[in-house]
Amino acid sequence: MRSASDSRGMILVRRIYDLVEQVLLILGIAMGLVAIWAILHIPQARERFERNRAQEISEENRHYCEKWGRKAGTHEYTLCTIDLYEIRKNQTKRVSDDMIF
Repeated sequence: MRSASDSRGMILVRRIYDLVEQVLLILGIAMGLVAIWAILHIPQARERFERNRAQEISEENRHYCEKWGRKAGTHEYTLCTIDLYEIRKNQTKRVSDDMIF
């Protein structure tokens, strides 16, 4: 025979189970919404980041090339920016290679 306390205990266990189930469902929905938001907005953020980075590099190129006497719009300026690009590319490769070890 079951006692009243066993029945109340089972009711409490069911309520806790239902509450945990609801919390997990809400968390799952929230995570799904965050994933959808990320899928929609990360590419835009990446594009913004790349535009900003390109602008920074362009300004940096202008600064150094003009500092070294290469006026913007000249052939020498273009060669200077190409050299700076190569320096950055080589440095990035070195850092990447170093990270392997």
